[in-house]
Amino acid sequence: MEIMISLIYTVAAVIVFALFDYFGFNVSLKRGWADFSNFNKYRVVQGLFQLILTVLLFYFSGWRAAIAFNIIWWTWGCDFLFYLYCEVFNYGNDRGNFRKEVKSNSVKWAWWTPYGLLFTKKGDVIKYRKLVWQAVLGTLGAVVVLLI
Repeated sequence: MEIMISLIYTVAAVIVFALFDYFGFNVSLKRGWADFSNFNKYRVVQGLFQLILTVLLFYFSGWRAAIAFNIIWWTWGCDFLFYLYCEVFNYGNDRGNFRKEVKSNSVKWAWWTPYGLLFTKKGDVIKYRKLVWQAVLGTLGAVVVLLI
């Protein structure tokens, strides 16, 4: 039962974080807050939100859920959900971005993922299949963490 609760909390955190990222990023673009320099105010707020979710997961469900959530985030799982939200909500007129950015192999900003840190440098393209496999393996790793 404890494992199921941790799984539910982890999935909920992933869904909420990706929603925050989708709407937060689009609002910051529309209002001119998005600064893509080294100090991006939106990314600072996003990082604080991720920290709050992590602390809440730790408090309500324990360290496994907190780590599992961050593994899914780090391996690009939350970003896949972000692109699903592009298709569903289209708030930023971004329907089709998954095809345009991910499937067309134009993702240059995933350098912070495990694959990116190990095999690329900032600004290099990470191919679609590598992103998919990384997210799948990350999700499986998160499940393993929840089960130990």
